[in-house]
Amino acid sequence: MAIYTKTGDSGKTSLFDGKRLFKSDTRVEAYGTVDELVAAIALARSFNLGMGISEILKKIEEDLFLVAAELATNKPNVLKSRVTQEHINWLETRIDEIMSKTSLKNDFIVPGPYKSSASMHLARTIARRAERQVVKVNLEIPVRKEILIYLNRLSDLLFAIAKLQEEEETVKQAMERVKTNFSQKASHIQNITLDAAKAIIKAAEKKAGEIGVPMVISVVDKGGYLVALHRMDGALLASIEISINKAYTSAVLRLPTSDLNKLANPGGELFGINTQNSGRYVTFGGGIPIFCGNEVIGAIGVSGGTVEEDETVAKAGLKIITEGSEA
Repeated sequence: MAIYTKTGDSGKTSLFDGKRLFKSDTRVEAYGTVDELVAAIALARSFNLGMGISEILKKIEEDLFLVAAELATNKPNVLKSRVTQEHINWLETRIDEIMSKTSLKNDFIVPGPYKSSASMHLARTIARRAERQVVKVNLEIPVRKEILIYLNRLSDLLFAIAKLQEEEETVKQAMERVKTNFSQKASHIQNITLDAAKAIIKAAEKKAGEIGVPMVISVVDKGGYLVALHRMDGALLASIEISINKAYTSAVLRLPTSDLNKLANPGGELFGINTQNSGRYVTFGGGIPIFCGNEVIGAIGVSGGTVEEDETVAKAGLKIITEGSEA
């Protein structure tokens, strides 16, 4: 079946109700721009955005089909679904959520150089143009206010996503440089470096933020001496010493504190070790040694949550060095 009908060869097209209009009509320009916006958002989704952002954009594409359909008919009441205040509220909630994740706030951003953020800025400008086109239509034929508000909020959301992508790409690039530098020098490293410690803490803090538990994160060198410490807002003061001692224990004993827990149980080879060395040895999870080859060059210690949460955050911190990931 041919996709060409030849009915538009004269420069006219049909609305849903069959009315013929010139393709330059403000109504056609409006829903045509919305269609262009859908394509731009689809392009942005292809640039490996995080699953959460990708799902948000997919829903927006679906909602924009409702907008286009209403703009393409003289009888919007016959449509089964239309954009409502609920859709607008959803956009506003997503804006607030995304803006809470970025430190750039309302700063102006020059688009680029990353494909993910640049493509979002492109979609944002098309959303603004779609809004302008709908305003023109509204001067001739009344358009429901929900459509105008939806497009206005949508451009704000796309701007917020672009800023988030810009920041995430910047952090990702910085982390890659740290990982590359660490890997290049790995064969010569005798001790954990401050730059590596900062990268570990940043990745660990991100994971702690994701699970919603304020923690204290410590990184020590191979001798158990403190290199860097970070106390998140709301973390318990008692967690400071515990965090440091977890890292110290892992560094000097060359094993995770969770493994030491098994050895320190009654009947274990190291039963009673927690009473030695002025009580500095910690026998519960949250401390993990940092290896370079077969050599321990430092350790991370995390305290503030359950043992499982502490270990999850500690492993996320080490992953930035071992795999270059912030997961």
